[in-house]
Amino acid sequence: IYIDHFGNAMTGFRASTLPAGMVLTAGGHDFRPARTFSEVPAGQGLWYENSSRLPEIAVNGGRADALGLRIGMSVTL
Repeated sequence: IYIDHFGNAMTGFRASTLPAGMVLTAGGHDFRPARTFSEVPAGQGLWYENSSRLPEIAVNGGRADALGLRIGMSVTL
């Protein structure tokens, strides 16, 4: 629903509704959950629960939008 100035992509559903370990797929990429960016290698994608309690897709040391993620794109579980 939104891409911030860091290139992170925010989804429109609640993180609390996702089972532990749920993989999100968007733009042909899989994103596994992490509590912090440092839990994944540099350049790897992840999702985390942001301060609004939404799953946010990001890349450690990079930009999720550089992977082709766009507002309105489908995210599958």
